[in-house]
Amino acid sequence: MNAAGRLGAYAAGLAVVFAGSFAAGGALVPDETVSAWIQQAEELRMDQHPAPAESPEPADTDDDL
Repeated sequence: MNAAGRLGAYAAGLAVVFAGSFAAGGALVPDETVSAWIQQAEELRMDQHPAPAESPEPADTDDDL
């Protein structure tokens, strides 16, 4: 078997493994667990990147005209 054939077989094998893992994860991991993971990730993101403080209103500079 030449190198191209081996690489193709390897890529096909990886595709089968990843597709099987994706299908198994969707079937085995409960939706409540996924929701909890998403909530934890959002809370962590908000802790690391707080919302910017409100900026003050710009000064009215039309008085000089």
